Amino acid sequence: MDTAAFASPRHSRYHPTNAAPPTARHTSRGNLPIDTPPPYGPVRPDEIDAVARLAHHGFGLPRPIFDRYADLFGVDRLRVLRATGPTGRCEPMACAAHWLVNQWFCGQPVSTQAIAMVAVDPTRRGEGHGSALMRNLLAEGRAAGAAQAVLWPSTLPFYQRLGFGRGGVACRWSAPPALLTPLRGIEWDDGAILPADPRDATPLAAIRRRMLEDGNGLIERDETLWSLALCPDGDPAALFLLTGPSGAEGYIALSPPQSRRLQVADLCAATPRALQLARRLLSGYRAQADHVVWRGGPDESLPLLASDLGVELEQREEWLLRILDVRRALTARAYPSDIDTVVAFAINDPLFPENNQTFHLKVAKSKGEIILCMNDNAPTATLGIDAFSSLYSGHASAKALWQAGLLYGKEKIIAPMERLFCGPRPWMVDRF
Repeated sequence: MDTAAFASPRHSRYHPTNAAPPTARHTSRGNLPIDTPPPYGPVRPDEIDAVARLAHHGFGLPRPIFDRYADLFGVDRLRVLRATGPTGRCEPMACAAHWLVNQWFCGQPVSTQAIAMVAVDPTRRGEGHGSALMRNLLAEGRAAGAAQAVLWPSTLPFYQRLGFGRGGVACRWSAPPALLTPLRGIEWDDGAILPADPRDATPLAAIRRRMLEDGNGLIERDETLWSLALCPDGDPAALFLLTGPSGAEGYIALSPPQSRRLQVADLCAATPRALQLARRLLSGYRAQADHVVWRGGPDESLPLLASDLGVELEQREEWLLRILDVRRALTARAYPSDIDTVVAFAINDPLFPENNQTFHLKVAKSKGEIILCMNDNAPTATLGIDAFSSLYSGHASAKALWQAGLLYGKEKIIAPMERLFCGPRPWMVDRF
């Protein structure tokens, strides 16, 4: 999968050291002790070179870039699966990285395991090392308190077999700068565009919080993800605050124009005034760029304000979601405030037996709770964990899943499911 970074900051809430450290087993071969590490576990210092080679073969990640991220983020988030190699030694055959983040759904954060840099030795592919690594990794995330896991895939069938479903999208948009010129009569004279320090994301987090609460699927950034957003190539982007009379209402970070394309590294416009200020700034690059490029969701506001045809959706990518703990996931998120109902989910999860049961969800006043239900008339939806993950995020509707044969049940189940998981289409732009 795509990997811009492979670890979280050292102050992350998830610490592998909370668990008992694996104990090495020493045997004897002649007079030399042989250290036999467990098949799965944290990477050891003497295995860093091997993991760097796996990342290079898997993603073409150059060693200097690997070392930069290892130095910046630490290697305590790396996990490896070991097996006997050609030399007879136990060596890493697959690697990945993970950490905990919050992903927001219907105005509430859900504890999520972020996964990156899943790679397998190219000479040992097809032997089950990747699946074994992921099963251990997901079990570790669930044990650490994650209700779900999220990743950017390089292939779909492999992750579908592990229970991942399509969770949401990221879109890359482009438009000529001239199309973004604010229209006459709607400019905000009481607004200002002020330079800011891209190395200090503290004031930006409060601005972005409103976007998290209003949308579905967005990641609550930690220090790592802020660094990647504002310094995508290692060098700080040009950051500007979009301000009104009461302070900052948005921000925009720009990378220098290259090949006549101006890349928006990050954008958050929480108010109409902030959006118009962003348009004013971007349209001023008409002499330096033929196109402004930005990443966002499927329901972007900027294309709606273009003065003419010419806005393009250049790319649409899907990220994957995997519910790890159905009970925890259903009670962590919020639901529409006008719903008072009980529905039942019969889940099929081949990886976690705890999820293989029927969950009766009672929703009232935006909150969900799992209850014991004696009412046999409660509508029941039967679906696999991958389809349930897509339903949970809102990326696939209950009706679409039902029509595709991925959700089983009487047709009357469709209406309550549609109401439960309605809301903005899920999207996410943070890459890891």
